[in-house]
Parts: sequence; C-alpha cells; structure tokens
Amino acid sequence: MLKGETMAVVALCRRLQRRLPSWETAPRAALVRADASPLQARRETLDLVCSLLSDAGVGFFCVRPVPGRPPVVAVEAGERVRALDALARCGALPLLAVPQPYGRQVPRTADTEPMRPIRRAAAILRDASIVRLAIEFTSPSRTLALGAEHGCDLEFWSREGGALVAPRPNGACDVVPADGEIVEGGEELFNTLVSTAQRARVYPTRPEFTRRLLSDIDFPIDAVYTWVDGADPAWRARRDQALGGARTAFGGLSEMATTEARFTSRDELRYSLRSLWMYAPWVNRVWIVTDGQTPPWLDGSHPMVTVVDHKEIFTDSSALPVFNSHAIETQLHHIDGLSEHFLYLNDDFFLGRPLSPHTFFEANGVTRFFLSLVHVPFGAPEHEESPVHAAGMNNRRILEQLSGRTLTQKLKHVPYALRRSLMYEMEERFAAEFEATARSTFRTTSDISAVSSLAHYYAYLTGRAVPGIVDYTYVDLSVPKTPGKLHRMLARRRHDVFCLNDTAPTTPEQDALLADFLEAYFPTPAPFELS
Repeated sequence: MLKGETMAVVALCRRLQRRLPSWETAPRAALVRADASPLQARRETLDLVCSLLSDAGVGFFCVRPVPGRPPVVAVEAGERVRALDALARCGALPLLAVPQPYGRQVPRTADTEPMRPIRRAAAILRDASIVRLAIEFTSPSRTLALGAEHGCDLEFWSREGGALVAPRPNGACDVVPADGEIVEGGEELFNTLVSTAQRARVYPTRPEFTRRLLSDIDFPIDAVYTWVDGADPAWRARRDQALGGARTAFGGLSEMATTEARFTSRDELRYSLRSLWMYAPWVNRVWIVTDGQTPPWLDGSHPMVTVVDHKEIFTDSSALPVFNSHAIETQLHHIDGLSEHFLYLNDDFFLGRPLSPHTFFEANGVTRFFLSLVHVPFGAPEHEESPVHAAGMNNRRILEQLSGRTLTQKLKHVPYALRRSLMYEMEERFAAEFEATARSTFRTTSDISAVSSLAHYYAYLTGRAVPGIVDYTYVDLSVPKTPGKLHRMLARRRHDVFCLNDTAPTTPEQDALLADFLEAYFPTPAPFELS
C-alpha cells in the first residue's frame, strides 16, 4: 500500500473515532461514562430498573438467565401496567424499551422493531411478555457504544393457580410459587460477567435461583501474560551478550528466533489488559511475567495485578537470562499464588466482545482448546526453519510415543485455558523435554511449546480438555490489507478474540494506525493503570 493510501486510512479511522457507532441508523443521545464497559452498562441498567420498581411498590425478582442473555427481572403479568408506569418515571435517564420475542437476539437489524424511549413505547409493549430495557452509554472518545445487548430483560410471569410461570426457559426454574419467599442473591447469579469473588451487589430473587447449579463456574480463574520491552537498553545489553554466546555455541540461530519484531512493544499489553478488564471482568488476578521490567503505566500497588520476575519462577536460575518464550512458558505454573485454573495470553491477544468463563472452561474444571486450520508440517524438526513449527513437530513426537496418535493441527492464537496441576504433571512426565526447553536461551528446533500446544493435546488425550469454538481473526500488521481490516473490525466489533501480530518490521505509519485502532477499540482505562 502506498504511503498516501495508508495515511488516508489512518485519517478514516480517526474520523470514525469521532462518530458514535450505533446499531440503528438514527442517532440518539448516549450517556457518557469515563468507565464505560459492558459490566458498567449492565449494572447501571439493572440497578435503575430494580430501583424504579421498588420505589413504586411493584413486586419483582431477578431470574438466572441462560448463557448469552443479559440480566432478567421478573414481574407478575397482572402488574404489567404498574411496572411499565414505574419504569416510565425514569426522569432524565434515557431508558429505552422494545418487545423481545422469545428467540430473537440483539443486536437488532433494520427490519426489526427499534428501541424507543419507554415513555413513548406503551403501544408496542401492551402485549409483550418480554421487554428489553437498555440505556445507551458511550466512552468519552465516542468510539465505544453500549446499548441493547448490555441492558436487561423484563419478563412478565403469568399466574396459573398458585404458581407463576415464566414466558420462556431460564437457567434454573420456569415455575415458582406465586406467594413464595423473596431472598437475596449475589449478582454473579444474574450477570455472567461477574464472578463469585467479585460480588458487589445483591438482588431480590427466589430461593430456586440461589442453588449452586451443575453448570456454575465458581472457581477462581487467573490470567498470566509474558511481556518484554525490547527497547529497554539494559534488557538489550543482556540479550546481545547472550546472543553472541548462543551463536558461538550453536553456530547460528534462526532469524525467526531473533528478529526484532519478536521483542517489540507498542503498548499492546496495556490494551490487551484493557480488553480483559472490559470483556472478561470475572478474571480473578493478573500475573505479568517479565525479565526485570515493569510497564511504566502500571500501578504496581493495585491488588489485581502482580509483576513476576523470571528469577521467581525458574527452577534452575542458572538457565537465566532467557529470551525464548518457549522456555518461559515451561515455568509459568511455578508462579507463587497462581490459581489452579488460569488463562495464558501473549500481549498481542485481545478480547473483542464480552465472554463468559464457559468460553474457556467447563464447570467441572475441564479446559477448552481452539483448533486452527493451519497444519503442523511433517518432517524432521532439526531441518525446519520455523522454531514454532519445529516445536509442534517435537510435541507430535511426544504424543505419538505416549498414545500412538498424531498431532496435525496448530491452535488458534487465543487465550489458552490451563490447569496448574496438569502443568506440574507434564513437567514430571516429560522432565527431559521441559528441562531442555527451559535452558534454551533463544528458540531452537529442539524446543517444545508447552502451554500453546502440548498441554491441550495431552489434556485431551487424558480426558481433561475438549475442543471449543471461538470467533477469532488473525491480523498481520505488516501486510497491505491490514488498515482496511482494522477499520472493519472497529466498526463491527463481532470477533470474540483477535491477535495483532507482526511477522516483519512495521513502518511508522503502520505503528500509528495500530495505536489509533487500539485506543479507539479499548478507550476505557483499567483500574490498575496510572492516571
């Protein structure tokens, strides 16, 4: 792409930042929130609805939603008029409403009923058994819009004898006693973005909805990142000294193992963490594994994030320093305090929309992995130019010896769901391979890729992992079509996860485009960023 064309796309993205994205053609006022996020929108909307109903003396209870739905509030059908009148007294807050026929999902399209202010929606709500309620929020940058999909549903339950019957299935119980007890339930029961440990609110509900279900994920899930700032002079001095020694010892290293692109930081970690905070706020703690470095924007005193030095996790400290992610990944499970269940992310992984813990784990602790269509090539690893492919070949050899089964597919570049106990088990079972890789200062053809491949296939073969499905895309920052793709991603926000990678050095224009894109997609700072 010509430089002029690249700059034109940059300008287009900047213009897009000034336009409020919307799922409808007609623009409408949105409330600006500095902390705009799906969790913030769901909480504010649910709290407003519950407050208005409570103030008007309308009886209600919260219902456990099925996956993919926002919080649900139930009211007896005989109280429909009073409930809608109470919600219409929302004052200056722009509470919107639309009938929500069972089975229809948002975001809404042009040929469906549009959302409209609830004070003017009486006619279309008269016979609705389910109503979607929402407030439109936006970030100060106007590049993040939150609306119908982050509101809540109002269900009208019909009275049949001495029971109330739901208008559609839910996560626990479709029938409750009409005059049954009202109890309190933590918000994690009604909002899939909240974990048990993060409960900040309780809501009125029925006892039937407070039971611990077979499908509940109530164990803590941590996140682990590996990160390096390749521009740090002290780190570069260590790397260059080690590189000279490695070339003397091995007579040459693959260019793919030592390319500058592998160590370049463009502040991706900041935005990857923002994506985690925005779209997986149920994550318990975050661990950032580094070689004596700390991001300058990170608040080191925040209890949610801990920086871990390589010296703290390597069993044999004489292997340090290492500049090989394969080596570092063999030691991640040694992090003191790491939860049994955790996600491993590179700093170029980003969540693109809200995800529940069930994307990565089953409630019984079984992990999910996500197969790629890209194959691991056959052949001898020592003759392979790509250290990634060579590691896959070495993984294949281990699994063939273990089970007689052959690994052929790589995994997608998405967060890897892992169990700490399984990593310890692998470290003991494949001790020679773990030790050799841990001592591999730079990537070599003898490495294994423990957490990005081997662990998932080993867990699958031993009954502790299953294939999962995730909407994913991969972006190579150095290719000409990337500016147009980033523009579409920002406008549509339809991917669960995406990876922004660089297989070759990028230009200043490409770096500027990436910075604009990340700030537009993730405009809300995380609480562990320094102001």
